[in-house]
Amino acid sequence: MTERERLLNLLKAGTPDRVPWFADLGHWFRSEAGIPWDLFSINNCTEEMINLHKEVKAGWYIEAGSLHEEYYDDGVKREREISKDLAIETFKTPIGEIRMVRKWNSMSFSWDIIKLMVESIKDLEVLTYACSKKRFQPKYENWSKIESIGGEVGIGFPSIGYTGFGSLISYYMGIMNTIYAVHDEPEAVKKYVDTYNGKQLELVDIYALSPAPHIFFGDNLSSDIQSPNLFMKYSFNHYKNITDKLHQNGKTVSAHLDGRLNNIIGLVAKTGVDVADACTPSPNGDLAPEEIRRQAGNEMILFGGISPDMWLPQTKEKDFIRHIRKWLDLKKINNRLVQSAGDQVPPGTELNRIKLVYDIVEEYGRY
Repeated sequence: MTERERLLNLLKAGTPDRVPWFADLGHWFRSEAGIPWDLFSINNCTEEMINLHKEVKAGWYIEAGSLHEEYYDDGVKREREISKDLAIETFKTPIGEIRMVRKWNSMSFSWDIIKLMVESIKDLEVLTYACSKKRFQPKYENWSKIESIGGEVGIGFPSIGYTGFGSLISYYMGIMNTIYAVHDEPEAVKKYVDTYNGKQLELVDIYALSPAPHIFFGDNLSSDIQSPNLFMKYSFNHYKNITDKLHQNGKTVSAHLDGRLNNIIGLVAKTGVDVADACTPSPNGDLAPEEIRRQAGNEMILFGGISPDMWLPQTKEKDFIRHIRKWLDLKKINNRLVQSAGDQVPPGTELNRIKLVYDIVEEYGRY
């Protein structure tokens, strides 16, 4: 079986011949290039990326592209530009203008936020207004391109992005400002989240009718940032609404977690999400693999398994192998398992270590 066949089999509740191996190599690939990448058009659906996945014998799935276009009505404009080492995103509206500024960090090969989009309740009101004027246009023809470029190697997971509360805490407003606003201006936060989520469900309706079999969304969820209480208040019902709509149209669904999982992965499982993407075990995560499985229950597919530090040269190869084997041992509990990076393969990882994963999974991942 190919990695694509293994994953599709698993998504259809089957049992593949071994645990699928899928990689998230975008950040590593861009760091190897050593130059700033286009923040506003991130896309791993390229010949170069697919060839890299072929070289390391991994399935491809993430940052596949979108199946829609976004635009705004009633005098709202969203502008994004990169000028030298700055990436600037602006909303211009009849009630005000807000702007985010990010600066290129050559050490981490990423764009650091140096000015948040929302720094006051007035800014949040402007963002809410802009969000209310958002419209979507299907671009289903993009699926043919995704399949033609990446289909041999894996399966693209088109993304519908952050949810409402996740967009505040992880992107527009930041952790501290969001937590203060939750307590000081709860009505303004609720209005934004409800407005954003309502628009996102319109987008879900578009993706539900698309040719893509699997849809991806997520908030870089971490229980030390979006606590279980906050998740239940602002996100749980929306996650369930997304999942229910997509399930009704025969789709399966991934939620991108990417952080600490204790006491929150089980809540995500209860929303009906099929795949927990970017599960990061200890030492960088807060749970051992078997505890991740216990809290997630037996239905959700766990996609991840390699803690970021384990990739790097200071980790001995024998320890790297032992770490992956602990994840693969979850197959003894059930088959709801994919070997992946545990978010991303970090810059500084040697190519041979990425290639080694295939050999480990081949030896220890067979059913």
